[in-house]
Amino acid sequence: MAFFSVAFFGFVLLFLIIHDLVGDYAPRYQWTVRLAAGIAFFTYLSGIKIVFILASALTVWSGALLISQLAKNNKISRKDLPPEEKKASKKKCQRTRKLYVTAVVVFNIALLILVKYFLPVADHPIALPLGISFYTLQAVSYMVDVYGEKYEPQSNFGKILLYLIWFPQLIQGPINRYDLIEKDLFAPFKLHAPDFRYAFYMFLFGTVKKYALADLLAPAVNACLNNNSHDKPGAFVLFGALLFAIEQYADFSGGIDMSMGISMLFGVKMNENFKQPYFSTSLAMFWRRWHISLGSWMRDYVFYPFVTTKPVSKLTKAVSRKFGNHAGRALTGGISNLLVFALVGLWHGPEKHYLMWGLYNGFIIAISDALSPLALKMNRFLHIKEDSKCMYCFRVFRTFMIVVFAGYFDVIGPVRTGLACFSNTFLRFEPARAAQLIGGLFSDGLVSVQSFATAALSLILLVINSVFKEKGKSPLGSLCGRRYYLRWVICFALIGLLLYSFTVSSGIRGFMYAAF
Repeated sequence: MAFFSVAFFGFVLLFLIIHDLVGDYAPRYQWTVRLAAGIAFFTYLSGIKIVFILASALTVWSGALLISQLAKNNKISRKDLPPEEKKASKKKCQRTRKLYVTAVVVFNIALLILVKYFLPVADHPIALPLGISFYTLQAVSYMVDVYGEKYEPQSNFGKILLYLIWFPQLIQGPINRYDLIEKDLFAPFKLHAPDFRYAFYMFLFGTVKKYALADLLAPAVNACLNNNSHDKPGAFVLFGALLFAIEQYADFSGGIDMSMGISMLFGVKMNENFKQPYFSTSLAMFWRRWHISLGSWMRDYVFYPFVTTKPVSKLTKAVSRKFGNHAGRALTGGISNLLVFALVGLWHGPEKHYLMWGLYNGFIIAISDALSPLALKMNRFLHIKEDSKCMYCFRVFRTFMIVVFAGYFDVIGPVRTGLACFSNTFLRFEPARAAQLIGGLFSDGLVSVQSFATAALSLILLVINSVFKEKGKSPLGSLCGRRYYLRWVICFALIGLLLYSFTVSSGIRGFMYAAF
């Protein structure tokens, strides 16, 4: 059931009508309609594999209630104990609670590893349960947050299941946090015209990004970055990598826009996932703006817990005493970043090139952090103004190219081929031969002038939208406040662009991160 299909529109319309009717007569039970929509959507696409998400929901629901009750019981029981016994009792309770948390987390991660990594290697035909990479991280974050007493556990199993199975997030995220989405998920909601308008514009702009930009670039990207790319000139591969950077952002952010637009129709605002990442001035900033929900999850549940462990803390102090505070922080921070991005790479898939892609990102961030004092001194020595517009543009361009080169490992496939392409970019650039190959894409009918022109127009709209958002303005919010005839003109123009893109497209493609 694709996002842009008659079946999906019919599904959303049906549940919107039920949702609105229940909101009129029994608003306190409106959340059950959202739950029913999630269960129906998951079952339709994954069938019996709904047992996986039910198992995750059951373990985190019961586990969170158990560790919370243990803490409350212990607090009461040690109230009248002597100080030493009170301390020992609390410590024993914490060990027990940690044991339960570890068991629940390991169980959920093990399910993910089983179906996503072990079974494919064993050539087992089972398909991935819908969204398992997303809802598993949500389940883990909920369990860890309850253990850390960030919020009280949810006593209603249905509400925990809704948190994990909310259908707009299942296709490709974002990875929602319980405390940030809880209020909207369970609260009554009445859909009014301004809410519908904003959600519709967001969904529409997402479809333009996906179908009038990403899908139109896909044939050229695939031709440039296939497994035989090592025999092609570096300029041709670089051209493909540049297109892939645009395609990937348009595909992923477009899908997220569509997900968020659908979710808003039900009154649920999901966590932000993109913030103009290609305006970043460093790779570290890029990862704070790209797939924000995954980056923040890795930061809070992997990076910080790892860097604050006793062995790592001791290493930080030892290096800091001998070489200075920056060296100590940079070393352990670099090790932590390599660990985080190795996991991010493996989270994308069990293939070696994903691991290489993750280590590439982690290594560059680690080296950049370690050499930042030296770079600052060089800029001062050369009298380069840190806050100048030229320096800003240089940093944005540099970061963008670092991300583009990452695509060599992300999409090409074999690591050896990616490394060969990377080498060709600098040693066998051959622009004349690359121009012939690019021309061949058109003469062979793989891509058309019309499709590239449509993609170029969509890209211009995307850039304009991003520039306004980078300046703190909301183009969609501004559009909602315009007169109706202007809104209609813009909407019909976008719809016309979208419909025309289907006539020049080689076919509707699935999302890159669909059913992750």
